[in-house]
Amino acid sequence: MKFLSIFFFIIGLLSLALGGSELYLRENPSRLAFDNYTYAVGMPSAHKNIPVRITIDALAIDAPVSPVVVENNKWPVTGKAASYLAASPIPGEAGNSIIYAHNWKNLFANLTNAQTGEEVVITFADGSKKTFVISSTSTVTPDTSSILANANDTRITLYTCTGFLDTNRFVAVATVTN
Repeated sequence: MKFLSIFFFIIGLLSLALGGSELYLRENPSRLAFDNYTYAVGMPSAHKNIPVRITIDALAIDAPVSPVVVENNKWPVTGKAASYLAASPIPGEAGNSIIYAHNWKNLFANLTNAQTGEEVVITFADGSKKTFVISSTSTVTPDTSSILANANDTRITLYTCTGFLDTNRFVAVATVTN
């Protein structure tokens, strides 16, 4: 009887520790490494037409987008919107536009089911839209900064946490169609 109570006590402690670490990772996920990130810093100027919504009908993703700035190699995120890296190009301009969101139901939970050929629609502050088509998907570690590299084409890189305890990042790259 004493063995069982010690056993269940240890199981309880381990469960609390695992639950606490999962909660910590969901609220403060490790970010991708921004040490080698070379885009200009700062928010886009007020005259730029920034993205305000991302929609992927095939994945039932329809989320607001808000611009963020990396500070001290940390990407501030919110549970209410996808975060567009304001220092990256505006989606639809030449280069690699980067958007991150938590893998929560109201954001990018279904992104890990993305398939090549699926459409991503970005809506801008003026109501205009641009359509992108997913060209590749991959799973990377948080220290894989190559997905943040600038590109010669016109693309968006979408990513979210995935894997056990959100230890990896799922990445979908989409190129502009219109």
